Amino acid sequence: MAAKKDNAAMDFLVDSLKSNRNAVYADVAEAAAKKKLKVWPIMWGRAKALLGYVKSAPRGQGKVARAKRAAAAMAAGMPVKRGPGRPPKTASAFDGTIEGIVAAVKSSEQEKTRYRAALAKIQAILADVM
Repeated sequence: MAAKKDNAAMDFLVDSLKSNRNAVYADVAEAAAKKKLKVWPIMWGRAKALLGYVKSAPRGQGKVARAKRAAAAMAAGMPVKRGPGRPPKTASAFDGTIEGIVAAVKSSEQEKTRYRAALAKIQAILADVM
């Protein structure tokens, strides 16, 4: 069994925050140095999170965990959730079947019609200007 670690510095930070919720790290670090305790900024943040003064995500919710979930979803064929304001990725219309090919051709023809109409409007505007 591992020996219990000395948490005097962390206990000092927690006690300081309990006594003064708006304490500044520099002041508390200086007071800890006078007591020959070594504190680090990460300890300050963890003490605040321990007391509930700041929000903290549960362990295992970080970038690596999100990347693993996304990779698993891609392998399973499920769409991956994207950032706010970004449309979801959709499967390609061309999936190799006859229906997929027909759908891809129809959508490209619809796009071509829209682009031609837009070009006609632009030509009309340019003709009026010149």
